[in-house]
Amino acid sequence: MRIAIFNTVQLETAGGMEHFCIQTAKHLSGLKGIEADCVTMNDEFNIRYSKLHSLYFLRKFDQSIIYRESRKSIETKLDKANYLKCANFTELTKTLRQYDLVYSRNEITEAFLFQYLVGYHRIPPVIFGCHCPHQYIGAKTFHSRLHNLLYSSPIYTHLAKGATAFHTISGNDTKAIKEQFKHHPVKKVPNPFDAIDYAARASKSKRPFDLVPKQYNILWAGRLTEQKGVIQLCHLIEIVNRTHDKKIAWHICGEGELKEKVSSTAQQHGNVHLYGHINRESMPAAYSNIDLFISTSQWGETYAYTPREANSLGIPVLSYNISGYNEIIDDGVNGKLVESLDEFSILIKWFADGNCLRSNIKEHIQTRTDSVLAYKQLLHFFHSCL
Repeated sequence: MRIAIFNTVQLETAGGMEHFCIQTAKHLSGLKGIEADCVTMNDEFNIRYSKLHSLYFLRKFDQSIIYRESRKSIETKLDKANYLKCANFTELTKTLRQYDLVYSRNEITEAFLFQYLVGYHRIPPVIFGCHCPHQYIGAKTFHSRLHNLLYSSPIYTHLAKGATAFHTISGNDTKAIKEQFKHHPVKKVPNPFDAIDYAARASKSKRPFDLVPKQYNILWAGRLTEQKGVIQLCHLIEIVNRTHDKKIAWHICGEGELKEKVSSTAQQHGNVHLYGHINRESMPAAYSNIDLFISTSQWGETYAYTPREANSLGIPVLSYNISGYNEIIDDGVNGKLVESLDEFSILIKWFADGNCLRSNIKEHIQTRTDSVLAYKQLLHFFHSCL
């Protein structure tokens, strides 16, 4: 079987979907009788696409965000798999026709592309992987509400109905997709993650920043965007620092349109340290010996890598009770789930005051993640769609 793992966005962007593409192509290509390659649009297309994306979110275009990882590094990770870039839709169609199956993210961009610019009937069966949340639960902003409106509308149904099946990752998306696409096969399989291997990598790279001795070190990592709850993070720091500024060191890793907001908070508070984007190879070392990992995302996630990564190193996770997190965090075991900003601040202080969870977090996450089984289930689903 030949599988094309397609993503409009080039792999150099180094986001969660790009990470999934690389890891999945590498693993599947190592199996007997399977060839899996990553296919994206080329650099020129991605620059134009990213400019439009920035305009949609009313933010300044930063070309560096699509070049966070080198092609050489990507090709090394891919091992036997190939990385192909297409300059136009004619070339894309020709490329995809060489495969038996096309796996693509579920973005409305890709659905439009397959419906009108490539044509579902011109290429092998397409499986949409729901790496973009189909619905943001509790969405309050204009863009998140518009997203929910579009993806639940007849417009998206029309654009995506040519797909053969859907691969879902979260429980919320599984329910929503089954209701909207009643005649399509839908299979929930978590993204593969190897907790033991991730923990082992912590000692193989240098920590990208220093911890603050004798303080409670808290890590936040992700895109500095509204979706990831950056405004709430800044409010949280303000609240907690009123009483615990001498006890806590905040370590924030990431880039995004709200970087200036975080920079302003860091200037106001001497215990806030902003590091920018940290590459994936260095992140295991970044988690090592941190006291607590926090996530302020509020809209829900399809698959949150960060709580699994932190747990792999034995680090507890504190987050809102949202999809993507509440499916991996057992409240009071490997982390805590909260419902409000006030509860969030209270629990941070609780941890910083010397309290801890009485459980083996490493052992717990190892029993909750099985990368080999996940790949096996995914491949079986692919076979069933042919």
